[in-house]
Amino acid sequence: MSGRGGGRHRQRARGGRAAREGGPAGAGGPVDAAAAGPVLAQFRAAAAALNDRHDRHERLVKLSRDITIESKRIIFLLHSAISVEEQEKATMDAMDRLNALIAGPIKAIGIELEQKPAYLHARAVSPGFQEFCEAYTFCYLMKHKELPPWSKLQNDFTYQIKNIEVEEQPERTVVTMLTQSDFLLGLADLSGELMRRAINSISRGIASDNQECHSCCQTTRDLFTGFVGLFGASKEVSRKLCVTRANVGKVEAALYALALRPAGAGDAGAGGAGAGGAGTARLRDWAEPPALSDDEGFY
Repeated sequence: MSGRGGGRHRQRARGGRAAREGGPAGAGGPVDAAAAGPVLAQFRAAAAALNDRHDRHERLVKLSRDITIESKRIIFLLHSAISVEEQEKATMDAMDRLNALIAGPIKAIGIELEQKPAYLHARAVSPGFQEFCEAYTFCYLMKHKELPPWSKLQNDFTYQIKNIEVEEQPERTVVTMLTQSDFLLGLADLSGELMRRAINSISRGIASDNQECHSCCQTTRDLFTGFVGLFGASKEVSRKLCVTRANVGKVEAALYALALRPAGAGDAGAGGAGAGGAGTARLRDWAEPPALSDDEGFY
C-alpha cells in the first residue's frame, strides 16, 4: 500500500512540474510562446518603464543636491561681504553663479522631465529648488532692495534648445517648472537669512548697518504677514510659518536691545558725550513714560 501511494505522489509531482513548465504531464515540452508571449511582453515593458523612472529619479536627486550645495555656498558668499564695495562685488559674483545654475543643473532638470510626468519626481527636485529660491531672492534683495516675483524666475527657467535630429523644427522650447509652493517655501527660508544678516549688522556697530537691520526686520515682518494668510494651506507652509515667526521675534528683540542700550557705553564715563549721551537720553525717556489710562490704548 505504501509503495503504490508513494508512486501516485511522485506521478502527481511530475505532472504539476510539467504543467508549470508549459508542457503536458510527463512530456517536458517547451513553453507555449503564442500563449505566454503577450503576458511576458507586458511585464517586460512595465519593468523597463519602472527602471527608466528609477534611473531618472536618481539623476534628478543628484542634480538637486548639486543645486543645494552651490546655493548654500552663494548664501555664505553674500553673508561674508561687510563693506559696501564688498557687497556690490559679492552680489555680482553671486548673480553670475546663480545664472550658471540656471544654465546648468536647472536646465538639465527641464530636459530630464521633458514629456515626462513631472509630478512623480516633485520630491526629488523640491529641496534644490527651495534652496535656489532662497539664494536668488536673498541676492536680488541685496541688489535691488525688493523681492523678485515668481514669474521672473519661471521666465528664467524657459530655454530654447536646438533640434539636431529634426530639421523642420530647428528649435524647441523646454520649461523647467518651478512650482509656486517651492517658491513660497524658499521665501520662508529667506527669513532666516535676513535674521542672520540683521544680527551681523548690529554686531558691527555702524550707523548704516543699523539702518539695514531695520530694513531686514521690516522685510521679515512683511514675509510673516503674507504667510499668515496661507496658514493651513499645506503642512510644509504651516511648519515654516512657525520658524518665520521665531525669526521675526529674534530680529525684533535685537532691535529692542539696540534701542535701549546706550550706544558707545565705554564713552559714557567721559561725560556721556556723543552716541553715549544719546543712548542715555533714550534711557531717560523710557524711565519717565507719560501717564497712560487703564486701558493702555487697547479699547
